[in-house]
Amino acid sequence: MRHLIHILLRAANLALALALGLSCLSAYVSPEQLWWLPFFGLAFAPLLVANIAFIGLWLFFRKWKDALLAFAVVLLCNSYTLTLVRLPFGKKEEVKTEQPQLKLLSYNVNMLGTKRDSTSHAKIADFVAREKFDLICLQEFGVRRGAQTEQQFAEKLARLPHRYVHYNVQRTSHNFGLATFSRYPIVGKGSISFANTANAATFTDIVFPFDTVRVYNLHFQSNRFSGRERDLLTDETFLLNNKTDKRRVLKGISGKLKTAFAQRARQVNEVAEHMRRSPYAVVVCGDFNDTPVSYTYRSIRGKLRDGFMEAGRGIMSTYVSVIPSFRIDYILYNARFCATAYYCPNVRYSDHYPLVCRLALRK
Repeated sequence: MRHLIHILLRAANLALALALGLSCLSAYVSPEQLWWLPFFGLAFAPLLVANIAFIGLWLFFRKWKDALLAFAVVLLCNSYTLTLVRLPFGKKEEVKTEQPQLKLLSYNVNMLGTKRDSTSHAKIADFVAREKFDLICLQEFGVRRGAQTEQQFAEKLARLPHRYVHYNVQRTSHNFGLATFSRYPIVGKGSISFANTANAATFTDIVFPFDTVRVYNLHFQSNRFSGRERDLLTDETFLLNNKTDKRRVLKGISGKLKTAFAQRARQVNEVAEHMRRSPYAVVVCGDFNDTPVSYTYRSIRGKLRDGFMEAGRGIMSTYVSVIPSFRIDYILYNARFCATAYYCPNVRYSDHYPLVCRLALRK
């Protein structure tokens, strides 16, 4: 009996190690080539925990050789683990007080929060005005036609006189797009439109005190889950008590994820190519709608630095709901900069948390 249990545990360990390896591989393979691989990427965190648990199990029973497989896979995936967890040790780069610093905000404001609370646009405006940012990138920046929301918002941000607002969706009832506000002059701007979607990207060339920098404001394809689908993912009572055909709802969720993975792959390839042609150092802010263990994140990040990995703390989630968990919003930047602070203020004016980063010019 003990021998059989040992065999079953080995088989489970092998399966989980293989799944974790596929999870890491998902960051390198376009979902357009293997549509099912990104699903392993979404499961990276529980797969990592399961493999670490197996290491502990084998060590407890003094099965040293059996522990090697899980240990090797966890070690190979260490670089991805560090995108999810900021360990409380490691040397921070020293920054002198005279070095130029910028305070940045990236925030998906969900139509200025009006979907959740009709007064949220004022709360968001008060928040960004109070924090005295040098640069603000807003996604899902939208206003209702005939409303004073946009004007009121601009008045609150009077200390940020330079702005580029791009509405990639314009309807009779509302406008929807991206907005970049800057304390420093804008000398160039443009947009990157994606086919068959309300998502888009913009770039803004800003003259900071030390140099001109190209700032990208990105909003990649959303998963577009319905309320019922979100209930199935986040509400355990829905799973237990609701009489809905759960199999049909799960099929709808997987189908939407599959479509979104492929759309984001096309969008990210387009933006990454545009970034490669940039004549200036690059800063990237935005809602990627994907985790750090993904083709989307790896393709955009490339050789850029991630503010969370330099100055974040613990485990960060940028979305208010449980699903999707971890980070889906990011601030990335050229190696000319280093992050001295990186955090999510705990305010719930939107379905995302605001993401704040302070950048210093590297010595």
